[in-house]
Amino acid sequence: MRLSLNQIRLDGGTQPRTSLNVECVARYERDMREGVQFDPIEVVYDGAEYWCWDGFHRCNAARRAGLQDIEANITQGTLDDAQWFSVGANKRHGLPRSNADKMQAVCVALRHPMGAELSDGAIAQHVGVSQPFVSKVRRSVAATQNGFVSPARTGLDGRTINTAKIGKTRRRDPHAPSRHMAARVQKPVRAPNSMDKMTTLSMPHNPVMGARTLIEVFDADYLRILADEISSHLKGIEACA
Repeated sequence: MRLSLNQIRLDGGTQPRTSLNVECVARYERDMREGVQFDPIEVVYDGAEYWCWDGFHRCNAARRAGLQDIEANITQGTLDDAQWFSVGANKRHGLPRSNADKMQAVCVALRHPMGAELSDGAIAQHVGVSQPFVSKVRRSVAATQNGFVSPARTGLDGRTINTAKIGKTRRRDPHAPSRHMAARVQKPVRAPNSMDKMTTLSMPHNPVMGARTLIEVFDADYLRILADEISSHLKGIEACA
């Protein structure tokens, strides 16, 4: 059915991305003015409000195109349902998600009541990312927010595992380097030229000195790409804070 744009709520924490893509909105607006038909947006109706969880670019483009309403698929539910649905939006269609978008979606899923006790594999399946990616985000968030994640996990097979016990019985290899040494010596990193051999660096604990070491070793192009990747990673962590 068609819903008035004034009825649709976009402020319920159901935006699955870190930000809207301005170029995408402009392209959609142009297509709408030319009469192109878009797929319906997805909303949850809680009996009082219509919460959009998939279709933010289309809603904004429709407003800019001067439209009064938009086609929508409506599901009965709650705002919590809309937030949970939103983290799995765009995993198979729509504008491709950035790493920061995926990280934000995983962070929301980890905090959400429906995902708080799910395993990394189950969350990865719902969000549409890899299990190692979810594990990486979980560790990053847990490091900045002490213990917000329960150690109990429910896997895809329905079994519950206490992840706090995982690895407890493993013995440390007496020949392995100490954690102190591991912190000082970094594993091989990618050189500026993909054809070059891997370069081993000894990084100081001082981040300023570490940055200067990288500047001395790598060229501007490599540093620019490195800075972009670090910036994208930090935006994802900040979105979880």
